[in-house]
Amino acid sequence: MVRRRAREPRLPGAGRGGRPRGPPAGLLTARPGRRSRLPPRVSNLLLLAATVLALLTGLATWFVTTDDNRWVVATHGAVGLLLLLLVPWKQRVVRTGLRRRRPSRWLSLLLVALVVVALATGVLHATGLATRAGGQLTMWWHVASGFAVAALLAWHALARRQRLRRTDLDRRLALRAAGLAIGAGALWLATSAATHALALPGAARRPTGSYLLARPRPTIWLLDSTPDRADADPATWQVRVDDADGSRDVAVTALADSSDRVRRTVVIDCTSGWASEQPWTGVPLAALLRPGPDDRAVVVRSSTGYTRRFPLDRLDDLLLATDMADAPLDVALGGPVRLVVPDQRGFAWVKWVVEVRTDPGPPWAQSPVPLQ
Repeated sequence: MVRRRAREPRLPGAGRGGRPRGPPAGLLTARPGRRSRLPPRVSNLLLLAATVLALLTGLATWFVTTDDNRWVVATHGAVGLLLLLLVPWKQRVVRTGLRRRRPSRWLSLLLVALVVVALATGVLHATGLATRAGGQLTMWWHVASGFAVAALLAWHALARRQRLRRTDLDRRLALRAAGLAIGAGALWLATSAATHALALPGAARRPTGSYLLARPRPTIWLLDSTPDRADADPATWQVRVDDADGSRDVAVTALADSSDRVRRTVVIDCTSGWASEQPWTGVPLAALLRPGPDDRAVVVRSSTGYTRRFPLDRLDDLLLATDMADAPLDVALGGPVRLVVPDQRGFAWVKWVVEVRTDPGPPWAQSPVPLQ
């Protein structure tokens, strides 16, 4: 006689044999907290967008000259702090990428290192905790690392191309992005408030973010190079003037003896993070040039080939200066003659001027940021 085993009561939701049913198909691989994470492609693209925004706002700060545009510098600072807030989202992607051991992973690590340098030097400069490093201003390192990031970022975007999926663009992503933006703004406000409360040097920065110095610093723009002192002798240096009256050479000695000389106190504000208010003495371009009826711009060229264009209505403001602080202009500062451009950043102040001419082309027919 075979006894049958009594059936155990089936619990609600149980499967055959009374065992609890498992989770529906598709959720077996789900992990706790996974919904709170972003897909790697979303993290990458958010970080890419924030980095591009940081580069663009950084370039925009080069055109800030007054308090009215101080918000541009503030925006750049907040975007930089946004990158810090995105670091936790990127960590998992970085760890996964390193495990793959791609030959180009060292370039990716270099990109990460340069971003860290750009962020660190930006914070140090903004607060004034360190304004110099390695013989250069901290802002110089910030700008240099920013340019390097731009180059490597272009490579990274092409080599690691990723596309968003339609399911990625949901309300959760929008809320997180908005929360990060608000958090970055709040962090910038807190940093700025702490800088002023602690009376750090950063509290005294100009609207451009630069620090006032007693004297200008010798600087060069990209591929420029300072002429030898023997070649920059004021006794032999001449400026070619070309306008409606034709071409002629004007000696620096003639500029120094001209009855049209004026003395103006103007602030030179360099994009490398310093500024200096000095009295400049020279001849306004309005006293040297006679534009023709078709001319629309004035072109000023350096002995290095560096050139900038300006509208004709600025001829009275533009000054060919031969003296600074009542002394002949040193070659390291653009002597024997350089251009003084009120209300524009230092890269517009052409050094070692060898040519001034009127031109029928528009004044804007140049790169906003010179590339030579």
